[in-house]
Amino acid sequence: MKKRSPDAYTVFLIISFTGTIVFILVLLATGGYGARWLAMENNFDNFLTDHFRHIAFASDMQHFYFNTLDATFPPFAYLLYYLLYRINPYSWAVNEWKESRDYQYNPLVYLMLAILFVLIFQLLVDKMLAKYDNVKNHLLVIAIVFSAPMMAGALERGNISFLTALMLLGALLLKDSDKAWKRETALFLIAASSGLKLYPAIFGFIYIVEKRYREGFRLLVYGLLVFFVPFAFCGGIPGLIQYLKILFFFENQGYRSFTNIRNYLLSISDMLGMYERSAYFVKYFKIAENLYLIFCLISMFKTKEKWKYALYTSGIMAIYVPFSYRYTSVYMIIPLIMYLAQDKDRQKMIYSILFALIFTVPVYGIKTGLPADFYIFTPIYVMMIFSFIEDWIRNPSKVRKEKNPAQA
Repeated sequence: MKKRSPDAYTVFLIISFTGTIVFILVLLATGGYGARWLAMENNFDNFLTDHFRHIAFASDMQHFYFNTLDATFPPFAYLLYYLLYRINPYSWAVNEWKESRDYQYNPLVYLMLAILFVLIFQLLVDKMLAKYDNVKNHLLVIAIVFSAPMMAGALERGNISFLTALMLLGALLLKDSDKAWKRETALFLIAASSGLKLYPAIFGFIYIVEKRYREGFRLLVYGLLVFFVPFAFCGGIPGLIQYLKILFFFENQGYRSFTNIRNYLLSISDMLGMYERSAYFVKYFKIAENLYLIFCLISMFKTKEKWKYALYTSGIMAIYVPFSYRYTSVYMIIPLIMYLAQDKDRQKMIYSILFALIFTVPVYGIKTGLPADFYIFTPIYVMMIFSFIEDWIRNPSKVRKEKNPAQA
């Protein structure tokens, strides 16, 4: 009797859990060796900083854009942070985020929010991957939560990227529904997620590709309202102008990391001993990242695989933004779920392997001298290049157009 090989879903789980379990064993055997290597920026000084720092910013809603350059979120996000600030009896200054983090029940509030978001993620996975058994879907959620992008990224820093990804997953689940209210809810979710992180607005491009122009127009209206109206509570027109200045400031920054295209190339130039010429190179790196953006958008028209709409939009969110950190890799859970939602005979093993290399702990890199981010993000670059090759070079007529896999 011929032995069946594991399917793409099982391969993902095996690779993901292997890296994470081996890393835990290394920690047990070495007394914690490797924990600092895995931590963002190789230290624990900024634990939960992205959550409590923005709560502290929200202590002065009319002036925080003028008091710090680190207020990089749109004002809609700070309305939510203001609600978290209001449940505390103590008033912090804008930069007193550690006091906010350490105050009485605030860590517990964060823990409860994190649990809530994980449970919502499980509900979405069960709904979008209903054709698989519950055990497999539960293992998927566990694998992702314990992976480096989540455990040592979004959750460790308390970054709102996980919530943003959940909202976009919910939108993809609802956008093709037969019920009008669900399709409209999808528009609200995309608009609201763009109000948290701004660049999820790129998901609106899917409506252009699918020629759903009326919905796309309504999404544009919702997005503009979510972006502009909250400035009434966050400094008004001067606050808007200052926020645009902050965005422009960070758009022109660069540093050695592997978390986005510009900085990945800066890191490679440093490894080749040419970092002293980085100021000269960076203009070409900017061209490279913008070519990548254009390539992703055009590829959405060329691809015959609908799950790749999520791949190209999430790929932009994950590695295009010039000043970003590890937590942006969390956005790759969106194409992962859409990939697994399609028919099994369409699932290519190469994508399962690459997704698994993203959502694991890359324990194999501890002794190499390279940072953990290199091993987390390199599979994303490889995946995007492979997808470009598929859609631009391979004969596209061999792949028939398919329905939204999440609705299958």
